[in-house]
Amino acid sequence: MRSLLFTEPVDFMIGNSYGKYLERDTKIPLIRIGYPIMDRHNLHRYSTIGYQGVINLLTWVVNAIFEEIDRNTNIPSKTDISFDLVR
Repeated sequence: MRSLLFTEPVDFMIGNSYGKYLERDTKIPLIRIGYPIMDRHNLHRYSTIGYQGVINLLTWVVNAIFEEIDRNTNIPSKTDISFDLVR
């Protein structure tokens, strides 16, 4: 997995706490889903199955995408209106 991430990088990784070492080395954002999640407080309490689980998974993925967009966006917009806080 490690060598594949260096040779063919991806936009995001989905995995458990053990993926944080790959995240550090490859600079690929990690979305923590699965078992075990030991490096985040109370994240193991959120459901990942059923209706509420799907809502939680969608929220985590979309928020990770927004964080990556915010981290990599240094381009000023063409207008003076900022939609960054209206999502």
